[in-house]
Amino acid sequence: MERIEGELSAYCYQVTRGKAVACMAVQERYVQKCIVIVSRENLFHMVAPLSDGWVTFWVYKYPHMLEIIKNIPDKPKTVTDHWVLGKLFGYDELSISDFLIKEGRKR
Repeated sequence: MERIEGELSAYCYQVTRGKAVACMAVQERYVQKCIVIVSRENLFHMVAPLSDGWVTFWVYKYPHMLEIIKNIPDKPKTVTDHWVLGKLFGYDELSISDFLIKEGRKR
């Protein structure tokens, strides 16, 4: 649990300082402890099923982000999909552009 606490604390730090969201895979048995950590930081969370015994634990600061998280594509296909995901996870415009150019060469 120490590793999870450290990783989640780092994500909370990033979100409180401007990153839109953060997420990590967590075993279901640790969800309640994760909620306590996020609550101490006055942040919001969402838990989504991932696989047997695992969830994706999302952290965000602003309530409107929940709607965005719920609507992000599982498999991004378009430039818009990739751009939204890039912004959501805090990437700058140049990094997103570089990624899109590289991905465009693969197609």
